[in-house]
Amino acid sequence: MLGNNPEKVLPKRRRGRKQTTAGAPGAETSLFPGRSGLPVTSSWSTAVLVATGGSLMVVVSLGAMSAELGNVSIWVWILTAAVGGAQCLLVAELASRFPERAGGTAQFAYRVRAKGSPTMGALSAWCYWFAWTPGIAVNLILAATFLRDRWLPGVSPVLLAFAIAAVLYFITAMGLKLSTVINAVLAVVAVGVVLIVVLSPVARPHAGDLSRVFPSVLPSDAGHLSLGAQLALIAKWSFVATWSSYAAEMASTVCAEIRNPEGTMKRVMSTSAIICFVAFAAVPIAMFALSGADGVQADPFEVFANAGHVLLGDAGELFVQLGLTAVLILGAETFIIGSSRTIYQMARDGHLPAAFGKINKRGAPVGSIAWDAVVIGLLLVVFGTNVVDVVAAANFGYMAVFVLLPIAYLVLRKHPAGRPGSLRLGRYARPLAVLLCAINLIFLVYGGAQWGGSVMLIGLCVTLVIIPISYFTRRWNAKHPAVPNSVPVAVPQPEVERA
Repeated sequence: MLGNNPEKVLPKRRRGRKQTTAGAPGAETSLFPGRSGLPVTSSWSTAVLVATGGSLMVVVSLGAMSAELGNVSIWVWILTAAVGGAQCLLVAELASRFPERAGGTAQFAYRVRAKGSPTMGALSAWCYWFAWTPGIAVNLILAATFLRDRWLPGVSPVLLAFAIAAVLYFITAMGLKLSTVINAVLAVVAVGVVLIVVLSPVARPHAGDLSRVFPSVLPSDAGHLSLGAQLALIAKWSFVATWSSYAAEMASTVCAEIRNPEGTMKRVMSTSAIICFVAFAAVPIAMFALSGADGVQADPFEVFANAGHVLLGDAGELFVQLGLTAVLILGAETFIIGSSRTIYQMARDGHLPAAFGKINKRGAPVGSIAWDAVVIGLLLVVFGTNVVDVVAAANFGYMAVFVLLPIAYLVLRKHPAGRPGSLRLGRYARPLAVLLCAINLIFLVYGGAQWGGSVMLIGLCVTLVIIPISYFTRRWNAKHPAVPNSVPVAVPQPEVERA
């Protein structure tokens, strides 16, 4: 799926400045404001495990979506997962060429302008953080609610979510190696749950009914709507589905910490894209075949448990219930890893105070992890168990990232810099980037508008708050140069116009 057919772009001389060799450290610091200082100790499989953490996030909005779209929601999941997989092509090239940026996908938007844009860079990174941080709260609430309903009656799910969060943030602060070991175990469980759900209607055909899957029809209360209203409804849920089905791109958040990224990011993003596409395409189909639209929208947890019971009896039901809870916790952990690295890189770039860029002796960005934990605590208190509106508001920022990413790709594609031996896509990449930008813009503007003014206003306000924060932080840094032992912030030199 990923090619190595580069377009030949010859470097041009610049006046008054020595040409930097592609792949040398100076090349990247002239393109971006700062580099990661995190230790490079992990293998490519670590990045894949991060992406696997989002492979079952379909459970967050599966029930609510099926209530309005019926089995048409299956096609929404397939479409958005396909778009998410296609975007991994662009991310793979950028992350292999410029892997020195912690936080991955959102970090490249600094180059939406040929000479760089600190404002757009800060906006993209902040939007990415804003998108995934509520995801931590959502996963924790879902996992805690299930544990309460199954084994801990009377315990507040919010308090239980706080307890789980404390453990996860402690693990993250202990370094990426420990997180990788735990995530590997949970990832195996996630794959097991997916296989059980997908194989249940195949191995026990009497338990499934494909008439619940095909033909695809809207529920009766939506089927009478005009074509325009039906498309608006589909766009509304496509907007929210992307928050889950684009999960494969999260593999790039740790590209600055893996060895030989220029040679492995193709493998990382391809594997992550395939895993997530299979999960987001096959799981909804199996769910509808086993339980129908009414069963899916009633309680997705029970639908998952039913799939386990169909294939393996009571033991399968218990495994799937525990496994789904473990996968939600895995998702929360991977979101913590990604969001904390995003805040860390923003501090390195000078958009946030240097305290957020502090690293402990285990190589974990504890400054950003602490900030993340405080925000999660506030979200749990404010939103409680109302998860869908949280996702809709957060996804405003997420879609903004993917409107900017293809633009940055088109700009960076013309630039000769990058690590030697890194991935370069073929000529198809340019029209693909334009198409992806258009699709994401439609999802953001048209789909997002269907959620109402209040949800989108919250998303817009939180998104824009970083602009003054970044501006005044950069002014402060300019007036107060960094002292020894503080977090170094690289200031990009303005590029001299080409002759």
